[in-house]
Amino acid sequence: MMLRRLLPLALVCLGAFIVYGCGGGEGTDTGSAGSAGTAGSGGSSSAGAAGTGSGGTTGAAGSGGGGTAGTAAPAGSSGQAGRGGAGGAAGTTARGGAAGTATTGQGGTAGTANPAVSCNWPTPTSTVMLSATQTITGTYDGTMRRFVGTGALGTSGQTENQGPLFNVPNGGTLQNVIIGNPAADGIHCEGTCTLKNVWWEDVGEDAATLQGSSASQVMTIDGGGAKAAADKIFQHNGPGTMIIKNFCAQDFGKLYRSCGNCDMQYARHVELQNVLIVPSNATSALVGVNSNYNDTAKFSAITIKAASNSLTVCQRYTGNNTGAEPPKSGSGADGTVCMYAASDITWMP
Repeated sequence: MMLRRLLPLALVCLGAFIVYGCGGGEGTDTGSAGSAGTAGSGGSSSAGAAGTGSGGTTGAAGSGGGGTAGTAAPAGSSGQAGRGGAGGAAGTTARGGAAGTATTGQGGTAGTANPAVSCNWPTPTSTVMLSATQTITGTYDGTMRRFVGTGALGTSGQTENQGPLFNVPNGGTLQNVIIGNPAADGIHCEGTCTLKNVWWEDVGEDAATLQGSSASQVMTIDGGGAKAAADKIFQHNGPGTMIIKNFCAQDFGKLYRSCGNCDMQYARHVELQNVLIVPSNATSALVGVNSNYNDTAKFSAITIKAASNSLTVCQRYTGNNTGAEPPKSGSGADGTVCMYAASDITWMP
């Protein structure tokens, strides 16, 4: 009987013992090790937290296995540097020009210096009398002989329409000539021509006249000199350009005049280069041009043996084709008709 009562009690104790353990209060289970932390990306994982057992001896800290150290995340690829513009292909090294034969490289052709101009009249080798105009062909060399007019050409005044001693056709050259007195109307040029080293001892009506009919014709007076001209030295009746260079002009009214009242009027041009001027008290102007016909006058390296500004360098007129005396319209450099700077004129009193 007693045994049947104790059996249930024993079963109860056995169950309690199984559940809580026998003989005491609440024992503590050893805490389970914390789960290994998941490896952090790129960093070590946190250690697993120790599972604290309720009551009883503190369970051993779960060796929270440090998670396998996460593989360090690869550094982000550096962004590609922006490409600069493609460098131009390196130029092939330029080859130096082939060395000249001369050791010193040739420089540019040196500019020719203006020759010295003097008013020393040459001595003629002989004298030739001309009673009729002499028309030359090609290049005529007078070999420094003096030519003097006689008969119909034996005049030395200012009467218009006198004949010339020489007629120079288009393309001709007259050189090394001395024109004596009487000289009639000097020399006529019928187009492009050259008067080289020609000297006028006593200018008649005019020393030389540019006639012709082409706007492109050029009359060049290179070297020589003229003196004792009561009025003009050079007369320009046709179109085109007259160039006067390396020349001496002494005792004259004007060195150059574009016709102021011819029946046919044109634009005329004159260029004076390296000219020595020895004016007399009667000198009125160096150059006379017609502004209303678009004439031009250019000056460079002009030496005037006179007091500063005592001579009109460039006189402008209003020309006509009626034969009337043309009135003056101004003087001095204006950049359009009379073209020169102060440095182009040297005064030597």
